[in-house]
Amino acid sequence: MTRQADNGLIFEGDVKMRNRKISESGFVDVGNTTSLTTAAATDTQDRVSKRKGSYGQALDSLKTTKPTEIGLKMDTFDKTNLAMALMGEAAIIAAGAQTVTDEKVVIGKRGQLYKLKHGNIDPASIKVKDGSDQAIDADKVIYNDNAGLIGVAADSTVQDGASIKVSYKTRTGGGFKIDAATLSSLDLEIIVDGRNRVTGEAGVLHIPHAVLAADGDIDWFGDDFAEAAFKGTAVLADGQTSSYSFTSYSNAG
Repeated sequence: MTRQADNGLIFEGDVKMRNRKISESGFVDVGNTTSLTTAAATDTQDRVSKRKGSYGQALDSLKTTKPTEIGLKMDTFDKTNLAMALMGEAAIIAAGAQTVTDEKVVIGKRGQLYKLKHGNIDPASIKVKDGSDQAIDADKVIYNDNAGLIGVAADSTVQDGASIKVSYKTRTGGGFKIDAATLSSLDLEIIVDGRNRVTGEAGVLHIPHAVLAADGDIDWFGDDFAEAAFKGTAVLADGQTSSYSFTSYSNAG
């Protein structure tokens, strides 16, 4: 039988995912996916001859397909992708400013900084009092407004081990916080809306149930763009007869 065509495969596509653990979760585009792999493997059981003249030959060979391994890499980092990379969930920080009055902070040693309850602080709002409720001069207060750190200068009259009271407001922009390493796995459904660049034919890769986990490092000070990597297994979903499928459309627009 002759081949109808002799074409290669160079694929491009948009990857969309949904969280299977949330029943109402819809598909979202995850951005630039740099790699998506499906790896097949088999276990082999051989019945080997011990007889004269055929010793060492296979009398029977049984091949058993192993679960398909999934590999995923992406370099788009919104809050959802970053949460996945850190194996946590992103909690939204409200956009409105929060006002804090007289938060107590123990100054273990002058000249060092100590953590406040909040970060993203408006520096103009910071007011500090000593244990006697006397205002401390602004030039004797040291702080890091983004991280939410506060302290007093080394030559301050506040003694080591004493407490101060800090009043401040946060900025209005809000943001998000990720408590990392709180998830053991990610249960996802993956759809790739793609195209073979060689033939122009549209193709849809569908993985109904992929159980993934982060795999690799994130170098927070790397000179190259960061990349999040995941590995896992394609699981047979309810009602499915295969763990994943690929559909090609020759006449798609």
